[in-house]
Amino acid sequence: MTFETLREKVAQTVDIRGQICPYTLIETRDALKPLQTGQVLEVVCDYEPAAKTTIPNFCEKKGYPLETREDGANLWRLYIEKTD
Repeated sequence: MTFETLREKVAQTVDIRGQICPYTLIETRDALKPLQTGQVLEVVCDYEPAAKTTIPNFCEKKGYPLETREDGANLWRLYIEKTD
């Protein structure tokens, strides 16, 4: 799925700026729970380890497609499609 398609399917946005692990992952996981299959969660993050390692590893383990975009200095937008 392309970045543009994921972005168009955003059902919810969670802003985890200012938080560090494990809270970044806990909030992301909890925000994904109520979403339906095929819906996309947008995560706004300013903590590089979460944006580049923790959340991507979680998505890989769960089989969730993920697109990450750097949006300026120390700001990332992650688009996670719920597939289960």
